[in-house]
Amino acid sequence: MFWRYDLSKVTRLFILAGLIYLCIGVTIGVLFTVFPDAIGWLLAMHAHTNLLGWVSMMIFGVSYHVLPRFSGRPLYSDRLAGLHLILSNAGLIGLIISWPLSKTYYGVALLQFMLTGSALLYAVSAYIFVYNLGKTVFGRT
Repeated sequence: MFWRYDLSKVTRLFILAGLIYLCIGVTIGVLFTVFPDAIGWLLAMHAHTNLLGWVSMMIFGVSYHVLPRFSGRPLYSDRLAGLHLILSNAGLIGLIISWPLSKTYYGVALLQFMLTGSALLYAVSAYIFVYNLGKTVFGRT
């Protein structure tokens, strides 16, 4: 079953998330031309949506599919991959929302807390990814 080539649910969801973030990031980029004065507060949102959303989510999804097959081992933990999916999206959505608001309303403690908490959620999700794939590729047989 491990050698099947169909995509797992987590892989499909990471790829779907990446495609959605690509559309959002491109839309924000188009808004730069419509509202050039808003570039200051849209820039971080645009960058995070494209890099952590489109690029990273696609890399996560493809990595979860390809690396276990290349290493000849099953994924170490499907549960950790699911947790990674939830935490990375929650963290990124929190960053996308709180970053421009925290810059607009600087000093609002709740927004600063949301921004920091969202960044930590995304960081923890990245560490889970590294651990899960590290155990998959380099773990003992």
